[in-house]
Amino acid sequence: MSRKLLEEVYEEIKKNNLEEGEKSLPHSDEFIKYLTASMGVSEDLVKRIIKILVNSHMIFSFEVVHQDEIRNIPQVEGYVVTDITIIRNLKNYYQRQLVMLYAKQFKKDLMVHQVVKEIFPIIRTLNNTGLGKVANKSIMLEEHEKLMDKDFQLYTSDYKEKQLEIELNKANFDLDEKKSGPGIGKESSGAAETAVEEPAQKAMGRAVDSKRYRDFVSKKNKYPLQRIINIYGMDFFLKVNLRNFQFSYLKQLIEDNQIQKRSDLLLLKDLLRTVKMNADYDEQVQKHIEDVYALERTLHHKMYFSDRRRKK
Repeated sequence: MSRKLLEEVYEEIKKNNLEEGEKSLPHSDEFIKYLTASMGVSEDLVKRIIKILVNSHMIFSFEVVHQDEIRNIPQVEGYVVTDITIIRNLKNYYQRQLVMLYAKQFKKDLMVHQVVKEIFPIIRTLNNTGLGKVANKSIMLEEHEKLMDKDFQLYTSDYKEKQLEIELNKANFDLDEKKSGPGIGKESSGAAETAVEEPAQKAMGRAVDSKRYRDFVSKKNKYPLQRIINIYGMDFFLKVNLRNFQFSYLKQLIEDNQIQKRSDLLLLKDLLRTVKMNADYDEQVQKHIEDVYALERTLHHKMYFSDRRRKK
């Protein structure tokens, strides 16, 4: 994998982010096609590069349009570099746009947090609309701003450089192992699957296959939920349920305030990101993708409004 290709993609995303306006957050549907044509590389290679940049904490990727197979609407993601000044500027811009669009459509002048509270219960009905896209952007940019404030050490230049080296070595190692010849664009689908698998995904697999897991299964229906979590820990509990595709169950636990600590919500957010990134290579996850996105929306809703309550 050439660093030059990654740097080109990163700089292209950053260039867009610095231009205030509708094009400031490149959308996956148009952006990937543009890069494919301008760089003369395959679409698969561009997607691989973007995943490496995400894994290296160089960029954030988040859903702007939810996939709707019934209406033939594909998923669309937005990309932003992990620069807190850029994220903050974009957040402010899209929050202003959200307030303006909401006032125009619903004839009510509200503060941005009030608009989000009004929109969240009907966000699915706004999918692929101008208001829905702007709402997703403003909400997710604020979440990423908070994440960078809280876990700033994970977004320093040194940390990102080390992670980038790890991801590059991993990609090149997997290519060598599969003997697919030079160039990342020529690897087999098996190599692609290995290259994007993160430690958290492997850890979820180990959680399910271990003796501890069998012990967990034998006790989970005998003890109250909080006792189970106290015994095995939230990390193990979440990994087991994600590995067993219990997305609706976790969603219900959040809605019932059984999972509400910010540290637990952040942990689930990170684990869920790994699940989504491996969805292309896991047919079982693809079968549950609607439940994955429903859990993600509930998670973001809980985090957003819990933050608001703490500030009051």
